[in-house]
Amino acid sequence: MHLLRLTMCILAFTAAFFSWTDSVEAATQVEQRALFLQAEEALLRDQRQIYLQLLPRLAGYPLKPYLVAKDLELNCDIRTTANVRDFLRSYGDSPVTDSLRREWLRELARQNRWSDFLQDYIPQTNENLQCLYGQALLGAGKTEAAMEHAVQMWLSGTSRPRSCDPLFAVWKEQGQLTRELVVERVQLAMNAGQKGLVQYLLRFLPQEDRSWVEYWLLVDERPGLVLQRDWNGQQSDFVLPVLAHGMRKLTRVNASRTAGDWDRIRVLNGLDRERFSRIEEDISLFMSLRFEEGAVERITALPLNLRSDRLREWGVRAALRQQDWSAVLSMIDGLTEHQRQDPRWRYWRARAYEQTGWSQQAAALYRDLAGEAHYFGMLAADRMGLAYELTHQPVVVSAAKLEMAKQEPGLQRAAELFALKRHGPGRSEWQRTLPRLDTDIQLAAARWAQELGWHDRAITATVAARHGTDLEIRFPLPHASHIMAQSRSKNLNPAWVYGVMRQESLFMEDVGSSAGALGLMQIMPQTGQRIAGWHGERLSNSMLLLQPERNIRYGTTYLRRQLDDLQGHYALATAAYNAGQHRVKGWLPKSGELPADIWVETIPFNETRNYVERVLAYTAIYENRLGQSTIRLSQRLVPVQSPGAAAQMAERLGYPTEVAN
Repeated sequence: MHLLRLTMCILAFTAAFFSWTDSVEAATQVEQRALFLQAEEALLRDQRQIYLQLLPRLAGYPLKPYLVAKDLELNCDIRTTANVRDFLRSYGDSPVTDSLRREWLRELARQNRWSDFLQDYIPQTNENLQCLYGQALLGAGKTEAAMEHAVQMWLSGTSRPRSCDPLFAVWKEQGQLTRELVVERVQLAMNAGQKGLVQYLLRFLPQEDRSWVEYWLLVDERPGLVLQRDWNGQQSDFVLPVLAHGMRKLTRVNASRTAGDWDRIRVLNGLDRERFSRIEEDISLFMSLRFEEGAVERITALPLNLRSDRLREWGVRAALRQQDWSAVLSMIDGLTEHQRQDPRWRYWRARAYEQTGWSQQAAALYRDLAGEAHYFGMLAADRMGLAYELTHQPVVVSAAKLEMAKQEPGLQRAAELFALKRHGPGRSEWQRTLPRLDTDIQLAAARWAQELGWHDRAITATVAARHGTDLEIRFPLPHASHIMAQSRSKNLNPAWVYGVMRQESLFMEDVGSSAGALGLMQIMPQTGQRIAGWHGERLSNSMLLLQPERNIRYGTTYLRRQLDDLQGHYALATAAYNAGQHRVKGWLPKSGELPADIWVETIPFNETRNYVERVLAYTAIYENRLGQSTIRLSQRLVPVQSPGAAAQMAERLGYPTEVAN
């Protein structure tokens, strides 16, 4: 009876698998879409007969493979190897196979079918499957490869799944677990704050090393201990990571004071500067990030070969914050050749030349940059009084290429998922397919996505094809009625709203960030609750923030609040939208005022700095797209005032006091 049932299941699977080639009466795509939803619901409700009746009518429908994959995953016995393998082979690494492949690999592991596991395995992000892959290598007699994989799995700052235990057990039995590998993992775990894992790793170390690790755990709680220890002549390879860990924690409290402490113990204990360059860099970097006095001198005193690329750049920024233009030039000279070619540092070299009287050299650099359509190109154009480079050169695609793009199975599935508002899976299909296409087809895909109103995929396709001059594709105008209405009601520039939205979500209505921000303007649920209160509303469910109209209404309200609270300054308000108003206020100059381009450049967070630069450039481009007069960046980037200066200005202008807070 069991054999008969299994045979019937296999026959049913075979019929389902091959039925997409059946000749059936043609149905429109809209009709097939409805049939697909019916078949999917039947399958999920365990109404398999209804599903099997509907399946032949979906011949040629792009999403039919998703039904077949789910059927293989849910029904009959997953040991129907031939059908699963045929499906995996047919669809390769397409997202349509992802869930099925994971379940299939787990089933093979449960049955210890390790050779089959290896045959059907492709690299996985799931740690459990990665561990099972190591077991499969062992089970298939590929011991050397298994031992190499064990090292990769071992070197993690977090605990590994229990499915790694059999692999690690054999690895340890063969004497592959060395002291060096344990020490390396201890460092990874300490850096990740995983002190429980560190306690576990102690058992693999000799007593002398255990003492060092136990001391390290104490230093994590009381970093000042490193200032009291005699480091003279210490040779252990724990000296650097332990001392660096303690100094780093002290640096985050007060970098300038820690600099003095470090100089004292380095000299007192005869510590080699090159060996401990990590500590030197950390101190110099945090002094720069916090705009502390002496940062430029600290970096200057550090030999070039001991400066990382990051510290070299922050040396420039520290000099900029002090407006020491000679030091700016010196620090730029200390950048690597690759760094010096970046538009960012070409612009700042020109600014430094201009400020130190080298006008001709500055003008030459400005003119060269002004021909480039980005933030620094616009700043350079402003310095020379030149027009922005905003030429629209549309993507030109032949009908044949467009048809070729539309015949790509992965793009077909993506487009149909988009039509069903299954945006996440649709984007996955699109992104897996696009890199395999040549540039012409990528551009055709961009044009097709534009036709569909799928703006984020159109933009990413032009990026993949390195075509940056079609302003209509790269800077679309969705949700125009909502954006224009909300901008008018709040006296906001709609171009700025578009610039923020493009940077926040790339116009993806459904997107959520890893931090939890939602929707077009990426509003955090807690912030959404506050904004709802300002509107006299209640946000009963954070998923309501995915509604475009509500998201735009709340997002523009929040933008208006940032602008009102932060000197009416676009750069400050834009930074606050990304990083929070409290942080932005902490980055203001302590007294007087600061040129706004310097303020933007010295934002401590790379993400926020890049965010502000892009949004300001996008705002100018969107003014062009909306047919508005383009306001030059130099007009927006008025000097940033210190809190005291801003309060005085607000009082003179009759603004409420909180505007300057």
